[in-house]
Amino acid sequence: MREQDHYDTIVIGSGTCGATLARELSGAGQRVLLLERGGPAPATESVMGFVAIADQVKVGDQLTTARALTTGGSSSMYFGVVNYPPLDEFRKLGLDISAELDEVKRELPIAPLPDRLIGEQSQRLGESARALGLDWNKHDMLIDPAQCEGDGYSYRALWRARRYVDDAVASGAQLVQRATVGRVLSEGGQAIGVQYRIRKPLYVTPPREAYAPRIVLAAGELASPQILRASGLDEIGRRGFYCSPGYALYGLVPGQQARDNFVGSMGCDLGDGVELGDANVSRFMHRLMMLGKGKFKHLRNYPQSIGIGVKIKDGHGGELRADGRLRKTLDAGDRARLERGEREARRVLEKAGARDVFNFGLSVAGRVGGMVAIGEHVDTRLETRLRGLHVCDGSVIPDAMRGTPTVTLLSMAKHLSKHLLQRA
Repeated sequence: MREQDHYDTIVIGSGTCGATLARELSGAGQRVLLLERGGPAPATESVMGFVAIADQVKVGDQLTTARALTTGGSSSMYFGVVNYPPLDEFRKLGLDISAELDEVKRELPIAPLPDRLIGEQSQRLGESARALGLDWNKHDMLIDPAQCEGDGYSYRALWRARRYVDDAVASGAQLVQRATVGRVLSEGGQAIGVQYRIRKPLYVTPPREAYAPRIVLAAGELASPQILRASGLDEIGRRGFYCSPGYALYGLVPGQQARDNFVGSMGCDLGDGVELGDANVSRFMHRLMMLGKGKFKHLRNYPQSIGIGVKIKDGHGGELRADGRLRKTLDAGDRARLERGEREARRVLEKAGARDVFNFGLSVAGRVGGMVAIGEHVDTRLETRLRGLHVCDGSVIPDAMRGTPTVTLLSMAKHLSKHLLQRA
């Protein structure tokens, strides 16, 4: 074994959790290896930029979910929406992340968007929803208004985990890109390292190994359960999963002159696991979506476009198959909630004066979670039954947290990094 193959901690995945852990641990002087499946492709709001990093994963016959395979992970496609962790639910499981949540709030620009950055279509949507008696409110957003020129939308104002990766590398962390981890190595119930391959332009390297007394699996809610199973934890995924399915409805408001918009800045909870939200995406995303559906009238009329999203909280079900594929069918209750959401969404759009309204269709799953449970698969230190192997990503978030997980992930990663530094 070469000395350079030994580290204090190996972090698998450079998304929100992995980047934060690498940043905190390397900043404290630890020797950290950060393995990232994706390459160095930058996050850019362009067709080629999205094609280079986007990866679609089937969840069922109709549903797919998307992730980004690049340094910084799926934060590269993050819209900036903030949902806070259910602190009481974490405490019931023996995990108190309140102090870390406060740190995140101090460090990052989290606040509702100022009115000047909310587009006309989003303002109209909110006015219509409130006129119908819905409790439609602004969300906190992880967006830096200082990066927005004048009153407009700016892609660079959105937070990306790659910034934390850069900090980690500056502090001495070793980043290896295009590294696909096959399994975690163990001896006598103790994790000792990882086996991985590097994807080159024309070939894939033979398996390589790296060693550390602490391994953190932060590969994401889709990849981590598969790696855990490949590492001998066969129980992962048996409890099924949820996928927060939904869709969006779009229409056109004659005379409206909307500009680019930060999507997701407002919404409401209808109860019974049904949520509505602002689905007014940026001009670039709108063009991609309408082109994909062949909605050329909507494609040509972005200033008149108005959109509302529907999302439900589905129950646990489905399976993670032996080949790593996910499979789930929505039940009658899930479909009834989706239908209720669509009825309310159409009411709001009609109140806003929208015409040519169409349902984008049930094809998108939100966050896939629930396959790894605190108290069942990991303990309060997020450690598996393989000592030294921790899991810190969306796969271990409690079921009560179904919203956008970024702030929760940041808080969890800070909490785990403190624990690991105490044990170093």
